[in-house]
Amino acid sequence: MRILGIIPARGGSKGVPGKNIMDIAGKPLISYAIEAGRNSSSLAKIIVSTEDKTIAKIARGSGCDVLLRSKELALDNSNVVEAVLEVLLQLEKENNNFDAVMLLQPTAPLRTGIDIDNAIELLKENPVDAIISMVPVGDNHPARMYEVKEGKMTSLMPQFETESRQKLPPLYIRNGCIYLIKTAVLKRERSFMPTSKMAYIMDPKWAVNIDTTLDVVILKSVIAEWKDQAK
Repeated sequence: MRILGIIPARGGSKGVPGKNIMDIAGKPLISYAIEAGRNSSSLAKIIVSTEDKTIAKIARGSGCDVLLRSKELALDNSNVVEAVLEVLLQLEKENNNFDAVMLLQPTAPLRTGIDIDNAIELLKENPVDAIISMVPVGDNHPARMYEVKEGKMTSLMPQFETESRQKLPPLYIRNGCIYLIKTAVLKRERSFMPTSKMAYIMDPKWAVNIDTTLDVVILKSVIAEWKDQAK
């Protein structure tokens, strides 16, 4: 099974400007995704999809191939699936075909080459179309959540509303580190979340996804410890 690793990295970001190239422990954020991909023994090729010249330069300097993204696919509301399909189409024109695609988002940097290989092994060994990395929801359990309309609260899980944490059913949330899907399924469904999928469970301690400046602070506070355990 040939697997393509794609790292989508736009230059524009409103929440955290320039986040894909911001310095995290001495190197650009995007470098963590590139290094994880290069440390995998299962990815046949890794490509960075970007419209940004600085990101492209960093990627090439890290030994990663780059495909300059179409401007219409580099907008705030652009769909990452379309950017991935653009990469696949270009590679197929060069007779470079892949059985599956792994999306490695730079903004969820705390994954290793071993995580990538383990997820790929799950896809090979199980009759599913996709593997999605997830972590336990912890204290953010839906049993603690409410819909609020005009100040009135409606529990999302009323049957568990007053249960202790230990008695709540185990639930998981996507952490953004790994989206692995068979190429044919991605083309057909135009989504990384097909019906037939399986979870790759990761440690919630490292579930950091850069959407806000607070996320950056959290990442910088845990990155050294993560590096030590990832060796």
